[in-house]
Amino acid sequence: MHTGNVVAAWITAAVDRFHAAARSTGLEQRDLSALTLIATHEGCSVEWLRGRVELSQSGTVRLIDRLARRRLVRRGPPVGRGVPLYATDDGRAVLRRWQQARDDAVAELLSGLPAARQTMVVQSLAAALLAGTRRRSEADATCRTCSWAACGSDCPVDGSVEEYAP
Repeated sequence: MHTGNVVAAWITAAVDRFHAAARSTGLEQRDLSALTLIATHEGCSVEWLRGRVELSQSGTVRLIDRLARRRLVRRGPPVGRGVPLYATDDGRAVLRRWQQARDDAVAELLSGLPAARQTMVVQSLAAALLAGTRRRSEADATCRTCSWAACGSDCPVDGSVEEYAP
């Protein structure tokens, strides 16, 4: 058994299931990532979002335009040079469906393991997420498909954020 092959195969299976779960909502993964970030950071700007979804400024604007046309996101009144972004009720409903589909995909990935092994996998992944340090923007990008409230103060990604890094 080769570590790289095993880890890469598991990641591939997870990504495939996540993409299928995303498509079940009628959105692509990047759209759901943006919607998740907007919903958890009400009033964020396009510039703030841009680096976290890894798009250019114009690409991020087009993404927001798509979400706004579907009435999943709305723009608030301009504040200085920025325009705050907000998830709509329809957007939050899509996120609830996404989070359920995502959790179902994770349950399917882990379903062949006994409960004790599932716990070990989750604890090992949490330890791996804590092992390095991240800037705040990197942590936000890492959690762009998460149910932020679910971790509360016990988020391993938040635990890896350097206090002084933006």
